[in-house]
Order: sequence, then structure tokens, then C-alpha cells
Amino acid sequence: METIMREADTVSEALKRFGSPLFLYSERQLEDDYARIRSALPEQVGLYYSMKANPNPSICKMIHQYGSPIEVASIGEYHRAVSIGVPAEQIVFTGPGKSREEIHACIEGGIFCINAESLQELRVIQEEAARLGKKVPVTLRINLMTTRQGSRMASVGIPTQFGIDEEQLDDAVEYVIGQSELKLIGLHTYQGTQNFHLDYYRESIPRMFAWIRRLKEVHALPLTTVGLGGGFGVPYFRGDDPFPIDDFGQLLSEEISKNEDLCLPHIFVESGRYITSRMGNYVTRVLYTKQSHGKKFVIVDGGTHHRAFSSVMGRSFKTPLPNRYMLHDSEHEIMEEPAESTNGFVPAQIVGKLCTPTDVIQSSVLLPENITMGDAILFPNSGAYGLSCGNMHFLSHTLPKEIWVAKNGALHDISWL
Repeated sequence: METIMREADTVSEALKRFGSPLFLYSERQLEDDYARIRSALPEQVGLYYSMKANPNPSICKMIHQYGSPIEVASIGEYHRAVSIGVPAEQIVFTGPGKSREEIHACIEGGIFCINAESLQELRVIQEEAARLGKKVPVTLRINLMTTRQGSRMASVGIPTQFGIDEEQLDDAVEYVIGQSELKLIGLHTYQGTQNFHLDYYRESIPRMFAWIRRLKEVHALPLTTVGLGGGFGVPYFRGDDPFPIDDFGQLLSEEISKNEDLCLPHIFVESGRYITSRMGNYVTRVLYTKQSHGKKFVIVDGGTHHRAFSSVMGRSFKTPLPNRYMLHDSEHEIMEEPAESTNGFVPAQIVGKLCTPTDVIQSSVLLPENITMGDAILFPNSGAYGLSCGNMHFLSHTLPKEIWVAKNGALHDISWL
């Protein structure tokens, strides 16, 4: 979050102006990470932003201005995308549980396509399209029978609510072909999230092109679109290596070249976490410290209701990335948690203010022995799956502010919830 101001000064000013806890989002980091993935991908490949990662309208608008269409997973996200200026024809609607009302609304408003995930959903899309007298573009999400799993949270090659099993795909295609209200434009897959190697993609990408080829040959379908997923991993634990995005781009380029004869004008991948995670810090202040049965507890003014996804990961057997902290008597310096025990540091549990023993933000953290009331703790990689992912209304605590740190160092309150 380096700007023309020192980062510690930026954090101190934000805390003084907007209180604690809060989320700090760095424009510079967002821009750099977006450029990183965009430059690695072949030019003809579209990059959709998965709004669920961070649905803050200001963030979404910025990413759309960078050039990304939007992938939504609810009618609320659809309406929000349209409200910030995203054309309906640049929106894909995905997710296994779209309601009839949601399907009706996005058909009525216009959309690039609905990504259908079951035969029953296809029937509902057809019925709502018929009521509106419209022809709706659809893609079919495939649950690929891959032999290699690539993610920590897989959603293919297993029994799952996501997508249509490969052995059921012909039935789905036959159904769509028989409905005048539906137009099959292509296929889509998504293998899961937090992928750190290329094994899955080496199998899934050729498999997707092979399915496109088969459907074109067998059914003479003028398919135009293939969605190849995403889930590019972002390190949350020590020892994690960043996803090899350049190698992925090279792999994708090679497979596109092999399949040029398919003449697919719309090939895309999607990303949410990779784009937004590193831009964010979740900043809390220490309320109290205490000892209980030989353990030190540091009670902060935030909690798992603000960053549920990261906190669950933080309680696993792996060692999370180091936190950072600012002591109240040294607010012009941000220090980092050491990698191993050292003099002046003690193991501690960082817990929130919720009335539940499960409100453990991070356990077994090494913090200074003298950490005390008023000190600040910063949690990195909090730009994705943060505030909107948590149980933020539990106990009716005041919501934290979301603060945009512009490249010139200016702070802007972009809170929206």
C-alpha cells in the first residue's frame, strides 16, 4: 500500500478519521494485480470479474473500467452491476440455485447468457423466456470427470451441486435444441478455487475444446463461447507459492492455437480472488489482553463476522501468512510477526468481540509481549471474501468502514453496506 505517504502514516490517518475496525483497499495494488493477470492471458481471451469476491460497487466499477465484463451469482449482483454502468450484454449469470424470479428478472433486463447448471434449471429458463417472448442465450456448465484435482475447494469430478455431469450433457443439449426460446452458445466449467498448479487445466482445457468440437460436429451447432474457469490461487499460508499465471497463459495460448478451426470468438476465464485479495488489509485495534489457563488472548474490536472466510482458513493446520501490527506508542512503524519464536514475542490467540468461543480470528500468533490496548493489528490479503462474506449482522455490531487508498495517498470512504 505504498503511496506518496508512508504506509504506516496512511493506516494511522485512516484509523483516526474512520475508526476501527476497517478495511483498507489499495488502488495501486488492485491495478498492479489486475494488470498482472491481464498481461499473462492471450489477448483474445476475456477476463470476467467474479463479483462475489468483493461486490463493493466502487471496486466493481473500477475493475469494469479496466476492461472486465462481470460474472454474477445473484439478481442482487446483477442489478448492482447494471447500476454502475455494466451493459447487460457484458454480464454472465452463474450459480446452482437461481430462482425463477431471478431468472425472469435477468431475462427481462437482458444478459449475455445464463450459465445453466441442471436440466430442471433449463426448463425454468425456457418457461420464463416463453412468458417474456424472448430467446435466451445459455451456456451449459459441465462437471468434468477429471482425473487430477487442482484446487483446495474442488467442484468438478465429484458429486456436486455445480454443473451437469458429462454423461448427462447430451440430454441437456438435446433439450436446448428442442426449445425455440433457448439458444445454446457454448459451454462452461469451473473446477474450484485456490488452485496453485496447472495439472487440472492441462486436462480440463483440451477436454472443453474437445466437447465444443464434438457438439459442433454431431449437432451442427454454431457454438461461439467457452468459459474455462478460474480459481487462480492466492497465498494465504506460509510456504504457498503464487499461482503460475504466466505458465497458465502460455498453456491457454497453445490450446487456442490447436483449436483455431473452431472459430470461437468468445473464450474467457474468470477471476475474483486473484484480482482483489492482495489489495486489502483488515485493520483492528486491541481492546484488551488477558491470560487464561496459560494462554494469552488478544481481544480486538473486529471479529470473524467481518472476515469469516480467511478466519476459517487461519484455523487450519497450516501456518497463515504473518500479520502485521502497530504499537500505539510507535504509530509511524508497521512491524511484521516473526516466522518463529524469538525474545520479546509470545504465542497468542487473536479473538473478536462476538459472544461465541468460535470467534477466533487467528490462533497461535506471535505477538509482542507488550502488546496492549489501542495497538493495531493488520490482516493481509483481505480484499476478497471479507466483509460481505461474513455474518456481519450477528449481534448488530457497527459495520467497519471500507476505505479506498488512492494512488496519490488520498483516503475515500467507499462503504456501501
